[in-house]
Amino acid sequence: MLGFGGLGVAAAIGVAGAALVGWWVLVVVAVGVWLALAYNLELIGGRFHTDVWFAIGWGGFPALVGYLINAEAIGWPCVAVTGGCIALSVAQRSLSTPVRRLRRRTVVVEGVQELDDGTAVPMTVPGLAAPLDRALMALSVGIALVALALLAARW
Repeated sequence: MLGFGGLGVAAAIGVAGAALVGWWVLVVVAVGVWLALAYNLELIGGRFHTDVWFAIGWGGFPALVGYLINAEAIGWPCVAVTGGCIALSVAQRSLSTPVRRLRRRTVVVEGVQELDDGTAVPMTVPGLAAPLDRALMALSVGIALVALALLAARW
């Protein structure tokens, strides 16, 4: 129920913003509400609950809206930022899905990785999860630092 409340407040802010910015903001609000509901409620048989729609709805769309609201135009920087955020979301999802499966659903991992120098590396859940977790942490820190740099560049 909290999710609906948050989405309702966000939509109300968007509608109020449309009075200040323009009618086109209503289109953006409608698309945003649809993306949130379609993904989270797995509407239309879950067709919108995929990695691609995650990247579009939670990565690209917010970037597009943020740019559009500030610039009130779509140009190549907007397309680049939107595409970059989609790519970052794809990377995040590509890492988080297998590590989540390891942590939540894996009961046993068996096997040994044999290297060309004869070293045998035992396969374990922590050993398989660690590089994925480090990459996810690096993505989180990296995007936060890029965002801070962009803010600093505006001052």
